[in-house]
Amino acid sequence: MSEADEQASEALAPGESHALLRRNWRIDIAAAVVNSLCIGMIVPYLAVMALRFGGGAWHTAAIASAAAAANLLAIFWGKLTAGYGKVRLVFLFHGAARLALLPMAFVSDPLSLAALTLLFFALQGVATPAYVGLMRSIYPEGKRATYMSIVRVSAGLATLAGTYVSGKWLADDFRAAALIGFVLGVVGICMFARIREPESAQEEKAASGGARWTETLSALRADRSFQLLLAGVFIYEFFMLLPASVYPVYQVGKMNLDNGQIGLISMATTAAALLFNPIWGHVIDKRTAIPVLSWCAAAGTLLPLAYWLLPGFWPAAAGAFAMGIASAGMDLAWMNYLSRSSGRYLSSFSGIYLSLVGFRGIAAPLIGAALAERAGLPAVFALSFFAGWAALVPFLLLLPSVRGKTGK
Repeated sequence: MSEADEQASEALAPGESHALLRRNWRIDIAAAVVNSLCIGMIVPYLAVMALRFGGGAWHTAAIASAAAAANLLAIFWGKLTAGYGKVRLVFLFHGAARLALLPMAFVSDPLSLAALTLLFFALQGVATPAYVGLMRSIYPEGKRATYMSIVRVSAGLATLAGTYVSGKWLADDFRAAALIGFVLGVVGICMFARIREPESAQEEKAASGGARWTETLSALRADRSFQLLLAGVFIYEFFMLLPASVYPVYQVGKMNLDNGQIGLISMATTAAALLFNPIWGHVIDKRTAIPVLSWCAAAGTLLPLAYWLLPGFWPAAAGAFAMGIASAGMDLAWMNYLSRSSGRYLSSFSGIYLSLVGFRGIAAPLIGAALAERAGLPAVFALSFFAGWAALVPFLLLLPSVRGKTGK
């Protein structure tokens, strides 16, 4: 058990600690459901709407990179916000991000839509290191991945519902979807603000904020396991993001899919995450996170393979399902690995991790769009598939360092 978790268990009596845990968990689930309804109604259709507004691959590249690019400065946000209340930070910046959703209902050009998408994710990105720390504060180490996986299952169901409503019931009425999503997003973040951090979080915040840059860099240089984690995830996500900007172009221009079919493909990813989040959570809590990273890296490469060799609705949906399996495992694995192994450097290490997410999130879709113009869409899909397998090398090198160490 980490020092932070030992502090958490000592700060409250067992009954009080359990009651607070259950309360926070219920609030986290409820807020995740409402927020995911918002996300499901809007986000899967942003790139498609940019194309329908007359945009091209560069607009979809900007939208595809927005979520990851928002983390580019995560290492600085983690340092600057280490001494502040985590719930307050998430509420403030995620709440501000909701304000970027409202204008989406009234724009009709791809550039404005892309700019609002970037603003939405950038504001959320400020609070991401705080969110990672909050998950360590409110959930116990031995069951953290399980608790988080159930929250994600609830969120996945809500995302499916939101995507279905927006794609089927509202058809192409993106304005109505954006307006409804905005209201849901505001309600969801207000619900999340009711989470209460344990008293021990004060000590953790002081410890996290005390590490200097030179100390953090020294810890990073000495931590070979974290270096391998960074390398593996960077390789995998870079090449999986490479075709992100051309998937919508292919769906609309080559496969002639409508919003409903595109929504179903997005729902396949969410459904897979819904099914596999509990499985990955159990494996991570009971065994280790590293094999999960390896299995997920292999599964994720099936998405570009489907578009490359078997372009069509059903292969694309199957590839999206495989990507959902991979995304669910990757998300739980890296967060829980750092929560258990980084100690007082959690904010700094998660900031470094997320900053690299931001770099590849910007670079990969733009490079993919440029490559598509020169070599064609199939070449981008083929490169993504073959190069994605290289991520297995650092993940496999990590395995000896965690054998026999529970939770590593």
